[in-house]
Amino acid sequence: MTLLLKKKGYIKIKMEIMKSRHICCQLILNKKKGFFLIDTGASNSCVDETKINFFSLIKNDSEIEVSGAGIEKIKVTPTKKSIFSFKDNKSIKLSLMLLEMESINISLKEQNNKAIDGILGADFFKKSNAIIDYKSKNFYLKL
Repeated sequence: MTLLLKKKGYIKIKMEIMKSRHICCQLILNKKKGFFLIDTGASNSCVDETKINFFSLIKNDSEIEVSGAGIEKIKVTPTKKSIFSFKDNKSIKLSLMLLEMESINISLKEQNNKAIDGILGADFFKKSNAIIDYKSKNFYLKL
């Protein structure tokens, strides 16, 4: 599969399955390495609000409310477009949502997992024409 997708212009990204069975990957965001949870059910990609300076993110002026899987509304702050960088000078520009992730990371650490810097949502996977191959623990992006 890899060779066929490479011929069609896809690049391969390795996924990591955590002890909690969450799937994550390491990516470069605004020239900094980050560890991101893969959540195709999330409509928007998010970054932990405590990482705003680390990833050189620029907030938009307004805070908005979004819905999560539960009934509660969650307050997030959109960012101006940021750049995910890949091999061969390929990139994706995407506006991200700043989200409080302390409770997520506490839960992950309690299960002996690494903390995450953010969440890759459907917007990322749609924009990159992603194909996820769970068996090989890779996903492929066509940029």
